[in-house]
Amino acid sequence: MAGNKLGAWGFQMSDHDIAVDEDLPHFFEAVKLSSADELIKENENMMNNYGFEPNDPDTIGILDHTKLPKRAIQGTPWYQILSNHHYASEFNYIGAFIPEREKLIEDGYPE
Repeated sequence: MAGNKLGAWGFQMSDHDIAVDEDLPHFFEAVKLSSADELIKENENMMNNYGFEPNDPDTIGILDHTKLPKRAIQGTPWYQILSNHHYASEFNYIGAFIPEREKLIEDGYPE
């Protein structure tokens, strides 16, 4: 019965395959260099300061060899909340990809 109501409201699975061809390049060929560098630097920061790698090493290796894309992904290419500059600003987060970020961080500790 619930399925019938959902179907009436337009929420149902299609009984045929939907062909979607957006002519998009492979993900790693569409990532902007700035986005790739951001994730690599955040990964290095976590390794150096906390001793663990939050991202797959193979992914980091591929991103480290990323070239300038012909068609780039617009916006945030992955769900990492602090890679969205609006949220980073709201949290007053200074990313590890910012040069000399330690000079900008004031957390009350002398080091």
